[in-house]
Amino acid sequence: MSYHSEHMRFKPVLDLARQLDIATNVDRAAIFEAGSAGFQVWCTPQDHPRGWEDIRMTAGTFSKPCEFVGSVSWKWENEQIVGLDIDTSAYILAEQKPDMYCELPEIPRSDRRRTIFNRDADIEWLQAKVAWLFEQAGVPLPPFEYEQAPLSQIGPYILAHYVAPDGDEYVVVVSPELDPQEFCQPGYVVTHTLEVWEAGEFPADVILRPERGDFDDSRLEPDEGPLTEQYENACRLGDDDWLEEHQRLG
Repeated sequence: MSYHSEHMRFKPVLDLARQLDIATNVDRAAIFEAGSAGFQVWCTPQDHPRGWEDIRMTAGTFSKPCEFVGSVSWKWENEQIVGLDIDTSAYILAEQKPDMYCELPEIPRSDRRRTIFNRDADIEWLQAKVAWLFEQAGVPLPPFEYEQAPLSQIGPYILAHYVAPDGDEYVVVVSPELDPQEFCQPGYVVTHTLEVWEAGEFPADVILRPERGDFDDSRLEPDEGPLTEQYENACRLGDDDWLEEHQRLG
């Protein structure tokens, strides 16, 4: 391998990205802007990541209304391209939804806004567009590499409580951008949900059941469980920290 041969290996990708240049091509698939060792990806009102549904976009000097999503660059080791470094920056979210999103490199703990960098939904969308481009160019797709945004800045998580008619119950700390209904098992219903911040160290998207142990179920009302009681107490006190007490659950 050499720098020249590697550049030639990836040349079909950049050639196609230039054909699908968002500045000049009105085709719906034209959302790219090629460089010498990678490219940028833009979204449109018809094709965008989750969470951008009500974002206003303008064409400006481009061929159609659009907004920047992220960039892709070759990851080199010695003289070989071994991966794709990707990152996303949803600047338009911070601009149009300043109460929800922030472009500070580090968001203070007291700030409940979300980060605009490497949001899960943006990374997922970007990966799909890049994979499509490589497939169309006939070039094998290298592995993606990116730095995940701090989980406490993506938030909030959703604490969802599920109960079955026989009284069995469980909770799931649902990651941002996901629907609690996705984790509802047959025969159960979602009885309560609660926004939870700073839950990055707590196991997410897995079923967590209470440790029954010596717990006396007869003390409970028919439609309650220990998680319901603790949930209601936390709601009254505005306390998210009670989750830490359940890190033994699973």
